Amino acid sequence: MELSRLHMPTVQQAHDLLNSLGCTSVGADLMAAKAAFLVIRVNGLLPQAANILKQEMLAKGGEVAVPSTALRMEAGRVDCVVMGTLAQYARLVDTLRQQSFELSDLAKQLKLFVGFAAAHPARSWFGQGAGVAIGGLVDCDLWPPGVHDHAANAVALAWNLLEERSDFLVVTGSNSSLVQDVAQHLVGTAACPIAAWVPNSQPIILTPPMPVIAQQGCGLPDTEGPVLAMCTDEGGADFIGELVLAGTGTERLFVTATLHHGYSDTVCVPLAPVGLPRLDAILVRQQDIIMLSMNTIASMLTRLVDHGVSVVITDAPRHVGELLNAIGKDPWNSSPTRT
Repeated sequence: MELSRLHMPTVQQAHDLLNSLGCTSVGADLMAAKAAFLVIRVNGLLPQAANILKQEMLAKGGEVAVPSTALRMEAGRVDCVVMGTLAQYARLVDTLRQQSFELSDLAKQLKLFVGFAAAHPARSWFGQGAGVAIGGLVDCDLWPPGVHDHAANAVALAWNLLEERSDFLVVTGSNSSLVQDVAQHLVGTAACPIAAWVPNSQPIILTPPMPVIAQQGCGLPDTEGPVLAMCTDEGGADFIGELVLAGTGTERLFVTATLHHGYSDTVCVPLAPVGLPRLDAILVRQQDIIMLSMNTIASMLTRLVDHGVSVVITDAPRHVGELLNAIGKDPWNSSPTRT
């Protein structure tokens, strides 16, 4: 007999696990939402709302941690922690829609959280098979001395990144026209998905449709294909809400953050304060990790992968790929979630 702890953040992961056990499709559908457990902190609730929230979640089999002062109605606004399965949250949202004390607004936010936790983005655009897809970051601002044809230089860099194990390419830089020209050229020659991204600029749409990168404050993409949402500051949650309201469904929206010098910084600095429900992709620039030890980088990538990251965008795909291979072969590495 052997026991192992499972981390099940999405319904899709739970569904895949149940299918692998030989459960029927109908049974997997019924049980998957019960297997995914979600803990959400809610700040600034009225004490009346906190008490109603606790009662309603308890009635559905979940739990809400509420300050004792709120239970005695002696406090102003309070913070609470809600705990339950996705199935329990779905029933809770239906109940809260009819409640007063701002709980109908809370229901809308919880619906967004549950929707993201329940769905996992389709990865068909970013490479097939198990494991993490690696995107090569083609920086058009890299101009070696003596090179005058900058577009040709960027295309050559793209081919080098493809040889280094890139499943798809992200063309970036400060010159919008150069980035679009290079990306459009690669669409017809690279035989892989291509995305174009100029930081702090409008989303770039390629032809035929390719994955689109969008950033808060820079407009919403008009596309039916996959969208990688770059969430790098406190506007991330509102930006995700705007994308969903504009019709970018959870099955094709990837939430992306930049790797910092520690796992907690990477996740907590851009994501936790705004309460984003999940992290799908990570941007790993060589310049950002060059000062870190191999063990530190491996530990961070392991924890991110364990928590659902399925896409890595990097200008060092071979380096990151080797780390991911090592992580896959060594289940007893330094990740706290695996030890």
